[in-house]
Amino acid sequence: MRTIRARTTDGGHIEFSATALATGGEKVVFLSTDRRSVVAFYHGVLRDRAERAERLQRILTRYNPTVGPSGGFWRPYFSWPTAVVDGDPNVPVAFARDWHLAWPVLGVVTPVYRDDFFFRDRFGQRQEKEVKWFTGRKAATFVPADERGNFLTKLQVVTRLARAVRRLHFAGLAHSDLSNKNVLIDPRGGNACVIDIDSLVVPGIAPPTVLGTPGYIAPEVLAGHATPSIATDRHALAVLIYQLLLGRHPLQGRKVHSLRSAEADERIAMGDGALFTEHPRDHSNRPQEPIRVPYTRLGPFLAPVIEKAFITGLHRPALRPDAAEWEAALYRSFELIHPSPGASEWMFAGPALPAQCPWTGGTLRAPIPVARYQREREGRRVDEQRTLTLFHHLTLHDWHLRTAVAPDEHADRTPRGYIAQHAGRWWLVNLSGAPLHTDAGASIAHNAALALEEGVAVRADAADARWLAVRFVTPGASAVQAVAPHG
Repeated sequence: MRTIRARTTDGGHIEFSATALATGGEKVVFLSTDRRSVVAFYHGVLRDRAERAERLQRILTRYNPTVGPSGGFWRPYFSWPTAVVDGDPNVPVAFARDWHLAWPVLGVVTPVYRDDFFFRDRFGQRQEKEVKWFTGRKAATFVPADERGNFLTKLQVVTRLARAVRRLHFAGLAHSDLSNKNVLIDPRGGNACVIDIDSLVVPGIAPPTVLGTPGYIAPEVLAGHATPSIATDRHALAVLIYQLLLGRHPLQGRKVHSLRSAEADERIAMGDGALFTEHPRDHSNRPQEPIRVPYTRLGPFLAPVIEKAFITGLHRPALRPDAAEWEAALYRSFELIHPSPGASEWMFAGPALPAQCPWTGGTLRAPIPVARYQREREGRRVDEQRTLTLFHHLTLHDWHLRTAVAPDEHADRTPRGYIAQHAGRWWLVNLSGAPLHTDAGASIAHNAALALEEGVAVRADAADARWLAVRFVTPGASAVQAVAPHG
């Protein structure tokens, strides 16, 4: 096998096979000899070569979240470039000519995708875990059942996506082509990774080079009123989250916008005429297939953000929820998660929530424990208007026990306790390394257990600790009736 050794701009080298691994719209990809990296060279004529080279250098350095003190946390969230090959004369001219590469060559080095982002389809072919495999009805039939995940792992996937996009936007970067093709997901393990980082919109340096991927392009871009930006990324992120949780597109319905051509109809349907398929007042764009699980069943925190994305902000970009708002709503939603009865699924459960699982149809019948969050204020306990649903093997962390902690990149993920059901009773086991205290004055030592009874309240030994006040509720009791599927 013929190999080529190229010098990178940081003084390093990469040795790669001279046979292409893949070819895309802008780049030809080659695998390194150690099989740990790929180098993707731009092909064709690069009229903006200097701009692209400067973009890549900034992405590698100033805007790179995968280096520095927090780099280890963010590395799994992105396929971030690790080096650039820029005009290296050691790359043979004949090689560049054979593959129609831009000359002088310009290439970007990135790590190979992790094994958990691949699966074997029903024909035994190795496939990348693009979003399409888990949201398309026909494509999903090619995916083995054990790769499809469940509602809990899908929540984990979209939380990681929201967190990654929030980090990009915090740095002032826009992805510009956030879509089902530029995100890899692992519903089995709850993981996600944003790819195609080399096309980021760098403020003041690099404008967008593409408009995006059909189905994810914001309406104002498709209509010619704007170019890709952080605001248009927000639309694409909302589409991805909706698709991954509900298995359908939020704008693809039965409404016909143009009879001239399918292309004209699509341009209007996703552009100036875009209409949420579950719009509560305008039913003209309902999907062809009846909606089995409406977005309202995604709970009291996600449903309002979906409305903000596809009703309030669909044609008003400044009003769209940002990635941090999605992330916060997902954190709150995780506090309501509970195993579905009689199946390997999950649902939201708690006071005023339906007892029936929207995915399996199973119904929770026995009372379940919940903990109401309360905090100390001027010598009294004040209700935070938040409820944590408890279940067997739930692990408690700092973000459950303390008011000033969120489960973001800054949080300590050490378990502080867990919930167990044993011999017909519910228990809280302390793993925090310090005593937990009840409102009755009792202390629960490290590794000791507290029986959870109606009305008991417990808190950690910390200045910002909150009370967890336990009660037992019957699922579905006083719940608002589930919204009927839209026809």
